[in-house]
Amino acid sequence: MKYVLIGVLEHYATVGFMTLVTIYALFFDDFRIIFLETSADNIFFGLTLGGIIAFTLEILLASYAINGYYFSFFFWLDIFSTISMIPDCGWIWDLLIEN
Repeated sequence: MKYVLIGVLEHYATVGFMTLVTIYALFFDDFRIIFLETSADNIFFGLTLGGIIAFTLEILLASYAINGYYFSFFFWLDIFSTISMIPDCGWIWDLLIEN
């Protein structure tokens, strides 16, 4: 089972998709704020939530399947980068600020 998960995680389609999600996470919230009306916020919040879910799933699968990943440098890098996306998702951020 672990070999199948490693194959999925290292497949070119998965790596390509996660690369696109990473580029989105790095740049598109700034793009949204600078160039788009607030009516587009919900679309971007949905995409950001999808990115958070994708990164979380990747962390969980890699922690299970890849020996030495759990608590490694890259594990913590992935955790912190995923957490850093939370302020970009207004749906989550607003819930956290209200409480």
